[in-house]
Amino acid sequence: MKMKFLPLLLVVVTYSAPVRAAVSLVEFGEYGASAISAAIPDNNASGLARSVTVSGYELKAPYVVTVSLKILGTGLGAYNGDYYVDLRHLSADGSMTQLAVLVNRVGRSADLPNGYSDNGFDVTLADSADDDIHNYRFALSGGHNNPITGALTGTWQPDGRTADPFQVLDTSMRITTLNGLGLGSPNGTWTLFVSDQQAGGMGQLVEWKVSMQGVPEPSSASLLIAGMGGLLSWYRRRKKAD
Repeated sequence: MKMKFLPLLLVVVTYSAPVRAAVSLVEFGEYGASAISAAIPDNNASGLARSVTVSGYELKAPYVVTVSLKILGTGLGAYNGDYYVDLRHLSADGSMTQLAVLVNRVGRSADLPNGYSDNGFDVTLADSADDDIHNYRFALSGGHNNPITGALTGTWQPDGRTADPFQVLDTSMRITTLNGLGLGSPNGTWTLFVSDQQAGGMGQLVEWKVSMQGVPEPSSASLLIAGMGGLLSWYRRRKKAD
């Protein structure tokens, strides 16, 4: 009886799964041909806000949310450690506002109260990235006092620290996530807010883009194969016990 069970199991495990339906992708912002060069007021907590209203999308939540962000200095440049940046979503009916902190005075710590002095960001922010953007120098070189050349590039975890920009430290609790903005409908008003919290240099917001990738539900075949895998594991344990 046992010898007949294993071949039947193998037939099920090698079953070819059907093709999944196309995954929903929502993208918006000011980028590409629509890129901007908007000045960020220096030493001004009121900052700069840019909004895009999204409508007409069916709910495909949950979404994996990523943000592309490009901020460059003007003239002699600006300090990355001056910037506070967040992304906000106001639902289409105006009943709920959500927020994710993207950058909050990068590098600011007890030892570096002014944060990192590098000039510019050209980055992608994603919860799945390996390293926290707040400590990017340490991630790149193993030290907080090692400047980088040019704007920061690469893919980084968003800062997530909601502490006041004049009190935030590397040890502050990280509370917000980008994927937290992807649990509902993408429709509504999305606002990127950027402020320069200290005097010295001026930057400009060049472009920003939000990408929301719908997460597909597992196909029935995938669930069946997973179940059969568990059954095979049980069968092997029982055979060993016998």
